[in-house]
Amino acid sequence: MKISNKLNIIMASMITFATTVESVSSTNTANSPGTIETVLPSKTINSQPNSEKATSKDAGQNNPVINALTEELQRSFNQLKHVGKAPLYYLAYKLYEGTWESISASDGALRDEVPQNDWRMLSVDLRVGSPKFDNTHYQRDVASHPPHEYDATSDRNSILPNEGAGIPLKQSLWLKTDTAFKRAQQRFASIKASNDLLAVEEDKSGDFSLQPAHTYFGPVKHIELDRAAWQEKVKRLSKLFLNYPHLKDTSVKLTAEPTTRYFVNSEGSREIEQHLSYRIMVSGTTIADDGMSLSLSDYDEEPDPAKLPDEKTIAKMVDKLAHNLLAFRSAPVADPYVGPAILSGRSAAVFFHETFGHRVEAQHQKNEDEGKTFAKRVGTKVMPTFLSVVDDPTNSFAYGHELAGSYKFDDEGVPAQAVTLAKNGILTGFLLGRRPVTGFKTSNGHGRSAPGWNPAARQGILRVSADPKTQVSPTQLRAQLITEAKKQHKEYGLLFDDIYGGSTAVSTHSDQVFSIYPLRIFKVFVDGRPDQLIRGADIVGTPLAALEKIILASNDYGVFNGSCGRESGWVPNSAVAPSLLIQSMEIKHSFRSFQKLPILPDPAQASATPASSHLDTAPKAN
Repeated sequence: MKISNKLNIIMASMITFATTVESVSSTNTANSPGTIETVLPSKTINSQPNSEKATSKDAGQNNPVINALTEELQRSFNQLKHVGKAPLYYLAYKLYEGTWESISASDGALRDEVPQNDWRMLSVDLRVGSPKFDNTHYQRDVASHPPHEYDATSDRNSILPNEGAGIPLKQSLWLKTDTAFKRAQQRFASIKASNDLLAVEEDKSGDFSLQPAHTYFGPVKHIELDRAAWQEKVKRLSKLFLNYPHLKDTSVKLTAEPTTRYFVNSEGSREIEQHLSYRIMVSGTTIADDGMSLSLSDYDEEPDPAKLPDEKTIAKMVDKLAHNLLAFRSAPVADPYVGPAILSGRSAAVFFHETFGHRVEAQHQKNEDEGKTFAKRVGTKVMPTFLSVVDDPTNSFAYGHELAGSYKFDDEGVPAQAVTLAKNGILTGFLLGRRPVTGFKTSNGHGRSAPGWNPAARQGILRVSADPKTQVSPTQLRAQLITEAKKQHKEYGLLFDDIYGGSTAVSTHSDQVFSIYPLRIFKVFVDGRPDQLIRGADIVGTPLAALEKIILASNDYGVFNGSCGRESGWVPNSAVAPSLLIQSMEIKHSFRSFQKLPILPDPAQASATPASSHLDTAPKAN
C-alpha cells in the first residue's frame, strides 16, 4: 500500500507499502450511490503555474467512446451467446486512459523527466457458463493462481489506438473479445473436468452475482501543466538539499496521473469516472555509520495541481526531511522486543489495513488455499468491544483531508457503498465484489482493480472508530503505556509515531503473519528519561492475536493515504484510526545493508567539508 505523511523515513530495503500520512478531521461529502446520470457544465479555470481547462464529457449517446464500446459489446454479446459449448452470459468492457507526466530534479538539475504520455488500457470481462459456475471458477488442480492469471485480456503493446473511437477502437475490442472468448471456453472445459474428479468444494456460493444497470457520466477534466514553470521550481527546490552533507540520491519530483475509466456491460450499465492525482514529492537517502541505508520521502497529493503546496511550503518540507533524516543516522538500532506499545493514528490505520482489512476481503474466505481467517467468524467477537470498523469509499474527506480511496463506482460497475465490517468488536460482514461467498450473495461495491487487471474485493476507505465513552486523551494513553510497561517489568514501552507501510500473508502456504514497517520509533522509558529515537525495526505478528491485544484507544485520529498492491493490482486506499495501546507487540531487526559513505566528499561540499571528515569512521591501518 502506498501512502504519504509529513515525515516518511523509509528503510531502503523494505519498500513494499509506500506511504502518505496525513492527520485528520471530518468533513462529509458523500458520493451518493445508486443510478446516477450527471452532466456538468463546462468551466475554465486559469491559475499559475498551471493553466487548467476543465470540461465535462458529452453524456450518453453523444460520447463517442461510450458509443463505440456499447455498439461493439452488443454485437459481440448477441453473436457469441449462441457460440461454443459454454454460453456467454456476461460481457463488460473497461477502457482506461490518461495523460501521465513527471518532472524531477536533483541537486538543481533536471533528471528522469517523462513528458506528456498518452496511454490507454483495455480490459474485457467475459464470462461463459452460468453465474453458478463459470470460466473464472477457482482451479484447484493447478498451481492455485487467481483467475486473472488465466483471463488477462489487456496488453499495453496491443493494437488499441492511442486516442479516439470509431473503427480502430472497435477492431481492438473485436480481437480482444475473440481472444477472451476462446480462452474462456478452454478454461471452462478444464475446470469442469477437474471438478468432476475432485472433492466437493466447501464454498458453494457460485462465481458471479447479477446486478441492476447504472448510468453515471462524471466530469472529465483536462489540465495542462505549465512544464517550464514547474521545471524551474523543482530545480530550485532540489538545490536546497546541497545544504546538507551526508545526504545522497536527493530529489524533488512532480507527477501527474489523471486516469479516466469508461465502463459498459451487457446488463446495460454505462459509466464514466475520473480519478485525478497530482503529487509533489521530496526524497533522499543517507547511510548511517554502521552501514544501514536510510531513505526518507515526503509528499503531498491532491486532485488538482492548483491545490499543491506553494514553493515556500515545499522548501520547508525539504528542510524538515533533511534534518530528520540526518537525525536518524545517529539514532541507535532497535533491539528485538516484545511488550506494550502505542500505535499513533496513522500507524494504527496501517495495522488494521494489514491485520483485519485484507482478511475480510471476500475472496480470502472462498478460495481453497486461503487461510480463511474470518470465514466462519461472522457474529463472533474478533476485537475489543469498544472498536467498530466500516469501509466507506463514499465519503471523500476525513478531518479536512482528501481521501485517496474514495470512488463513486467500483471496477465492476457497482455503486460504492459503506459496509459495516465489525460492530462493537463483533464481525458483521465482508467486502464483496461480484464474486459471492457463503452467506453473502451480492456485491457491496468493492470490486476493484488496477487498469488491465481483473477485479477482486478490495478495501477502499477503512474507518476504525472507538466508543467515545472509552476513549482517553493522548496524554492519558501515554501514561497507560508506562503503567503497562511497569506491570510487565519492562524498562520502556514503544511509541510508533509514523509508519511506511506493511504487508501480510493470507495463503495456507504461508505462516499467516503480517509485517509493518515503521518510520519513527521511540523508546518511552518508565523512569521518566526523555524518549529515545531508534531505527531498524519491523513490527511482526499474527492477526487474531494482535487484534485481541488492543487494550485502549485515544481520542485523536490519523489518516493513512496510499496505494495497495494485491491480487488485482495497485489501487488507491485510505485508512482512518485512533491511536491505540497494544498490550504486547513484537519487533524484529529489519533487513539492513552494510554500505559505507563515499570515501571522497560530495563535490558540492568539498570546499566546505574536509575530505578527512568522511574517513572518521574508517578502520585505522596497522
